[in-house]
Amino acid sequence: MKNMKKLSFILLVWCVCFSAFSQSETEKAILSEIKEIRKELQEFKLQTEKRFGEIEKKLITIETRTETRFESVNQRFESVNQRFEEVNKRIDILLYVMIAILTSIFGLIGFVVWDRQVSLRPIKEESKEVKREVELLKDKEQKIETALRNLANVEPKFQEILKNAGIL
Repeated sequence: MKNMKKLSFILLVWCVCFSAFSQSETEKAILSEIKEIRKELQEFKLQTEKRFGEIEKKLITIETRTETRFESVNQRFESVNQRFEEVNKRIDILLYVMIAILTSIFGLIGFVVWDRQVSLRPIKEESKEVKREVELLKDKEQKIETALRNLANVEPKFQEILKNAGIL
């Protein structure tokens, strides 16, 4: 047992020494790994910063492209709006011309109707006078016919003359 105690003590000392030696080596290895990881992190940071810089440049170019495209689209819309305004002006002018033409046509029709009435007025008055004269002549004719019949009743020769003429 004494040997066993010695052996255990030796083992214990050896483990303590070995563990102390290996712990410092382990710490050195860990520190060197930490340094390597830090270097890798630094490189990764630099690479990511470069990538982000490139991405920012690309975003800036994309932004300028979209801005120019939007500006060109805005210019196109403005030109289309101007065209619509020009077309609206032309339509307004066409509408005014159509209204003027329709007004002229109705005015011409009104003038024609007025002119006919004015020009027919003397003819109407004259026809009324002719009708009155015709009526007067018809009255005179009937009076003359009755007078001739009365005369034919009195004169037999005159009656024969009227019969031959188709009056009686």
